[in-house]
Order: sequence, then structure tokens, then C-alpha cells
Amino acid sequence: MENKDTTESSVVLEQTDKVEHSEGIMDQLINISWGEFFLVALGLAVLYFILFEIQQLTKHSSFSGRYQNRFRELFRQIFVVFELIAIVTLAGVFIWINPLLHGLIIGFIVVGSWTYLRSYINGRWVNFDNAITEGIELRTADLQGVVSKMDRVKLHLQTSEGVHHLSYNQLVKNGYTIVSGEEIGGFYHLELTPKENLNNVSNHKVHLLDLFATAPYVDWHHKPEIFQDDNQENQLEAKVLIKEESHLHELIALIKEWGYNCKLGAI
Repeated sequence: MENKDTTESSVVLEQTDKVEHSEGIMDQLINISWGEFFLVALGLAVLYFILFEIQQLTKHSSFSGRYQNRFRELFRQIFVVFELIAIVTLAGVFIWINPLLHGLIIGFIVVGSWTYLRSYINGRWVNFDNAITEGIELRTADLQGVVSKMDRVKLHLQTSEGVHHLSYNQLVKNGYTIVSGEEIGGFYHLELTPKENLNNVSNHKVHLLDLFATAPYVDWHHKPEIFQDDNQENQLEAKVLIKEESHLHELIALIKEWGYNCKLGAI
């Protein structure tokens, strides 16, 4: 009889230990510290920086291979979606620290900024689809113009009347028509070659950006982009937005005065 009681007690103790062990594991999973939160935030920030640098590398560099364009497009989509996933992950870990209090805080933030949040989410999907890019002519509602810049919650539409800031909510609600699938309007690609008198310039990209900042013909709603041609050592390419198309020849003449041979490049 005594042995039976001892056996039952041992079983009860083992079950109690299992329950306490399980509860301990659950407590460790549920109780996230601020140190762990900042560690997750740091990890996401480092990963974002790495993805951003790789995206810039794939965008501005040429590399051989039949799958080059497909790889660029796939990585661009990964980068677009990662930002949204990172925000959701960080918000989830923040709530996990104190589910009741932090859940209420996140809830108030979502409710208070729902318009901007929805526009941000719509913007992620617009960027993911890649049907709309900078330089595309777009018609939506009673507006028609060239997309000069795409922010996270709105895009800048350059029309004959000026620049319109159009939220992605408005764009999705009103619908849109892509007038042309190619970059048109005031966007131009220029091929630049430094002359011999510029041999003392060590960094032509920085030098040209400084010069473009003084050019009266360049529209800085879209910052000029300077690329180095991988196939030709002294060949540079510039993508610029010009205020008026009639200014193109004046800009080319100005660039030649700066000491660069300049001609229109293929889009």
C-alpha cells in the first residue's frame, strides 16, 4: 500500500514538473525584453541596409547573364515587400513585450493614422507591380502628367500646371491609365565623356551633381542620377528631368561648357 502511494506521488510530481517546465517555456516565449526588441530592430535595420545596397548595385550595374533583368525585377520586389514585413514584425515584437498596453498603443496609432497607413500599403503594392515608375506619363481623374517622384505615401505628378502630390489612395480609388510605357516628357538620358582638360577631376559623379545643382534648366523634383558605364571607363550616363523640353539644347550646350562631350542616349 505504501509503495502504491509512493508511485502515485512520483507520477504526480513528474506531471507537476512537466507542467511547470512547459509554463516556464511559455513565459520565456511571451516575456520579450526591451533588449530583445532592440536586437530585433537592429537586425532588421542591418538586413534592410544590405538589401538596399544590393538593390542599388543591381540597378546601377551591368552584369552578364540571360536572367539579368529577371533577377533585377525579382530582387526589386523582395526589397519592396521587405519594408512592410519589417514594420509588421517590429510592431508584433513591440506588442509582445506588454500585450495589453502596447496592443492599445499600436491600435490607437493604426486608427489615428489609418489614411496614411492605407496609402502606404497601397503604395507598396503599386511599387511591387512596377507598372508605374518615375518617368511614365500617367492619366488619372482630371490630371495627366509625368511621374517625377514616388514617395512612400504619395507620388509627384508633373503637369503643365505644376506638380501635383497624389496619394496612392486617390490613385487606387480613381484608377489610372498609363499613356506611354516608356519614359517621356521632361526625362532625358545623356551620355557624357570628360574632355582632356578634366583629367584632374577624381570623381566625375560628384562633380557633375554639383554642376547640375547650378543648372537653371534641371527640375530638382527628381534628383539627377549619374551612372558609370561598366563597359567604357570614361563614359558616364545621366538621367535628368528638364523643366521644359525646349531647354534640352541649352542644357547640352551648358554641359559642353563644363568640359564634357554630351549627346542624347537611348532610353
